[in-house]
Amino acid sequence: MRHYIARIRGVGFIFWQARHYLYHITLGLLWAWFLRERWNMFSMKWLWTAVAGSIIPDIDHMVYFLTYGKHDWYNQQIRKFLRTHQWRNLTVFMANGHKYNTSLVSHNYFVMAFLFGLSVLSSFFDWEVGVVLFGAMLIHYLFDIFDDLVILGSVNPNWKRWGKPKRTTASVAERKQV
Repeated sequence: MRHYIARIRGVGFIFWQARHYLYHITLGLLWAWFLRERWNMFSMKWLWTAVAGSIIPDIDHMVYFLTYGKHDWYNQQIRKFLRTHQWRNLTVFMANGHKYNTSLVSHNYFVMAFLFGLSVLSSFFDWEVGVVLFGAMLIHYLFDIFDDLVILGSVNPNWKRWGKPKRTTASVAERKQV
């Protein structure tokens, strides 16, 4: 019996550490609600699109993990936790360390400007799904910037550059751990 209680508490711990995604989803749903009030219409498709738009920007984390950042110190630590089944350590490490991952390609002002342009263009053509999707993605990035300001005290350097960074020195996560 104790084993099952410990597992339930462990799952609760993991959900608590993953609350950042719940913030993103909540903001996406608020965006859909705002548009529903503005357009005086409702569609379940908009709700699901807002949820998808809230999660899509973080696909960049997975792409980084699986492809161009797989040799980064941060990703090697994640692989070590996965191999040894240290789920609690993994969730804490990712919750605390993901802000120091400064090598993501799509987390920058240029992508945000592009999404804003797509959202405005979608509104000109009365394409509601596009407005919901691109707006939710833009709100995701705005929340990430706000989160950087709260947690780091400044905007993460990856927001100010285009594309992959040049790897000449140790990453921010590596320097923080030393």
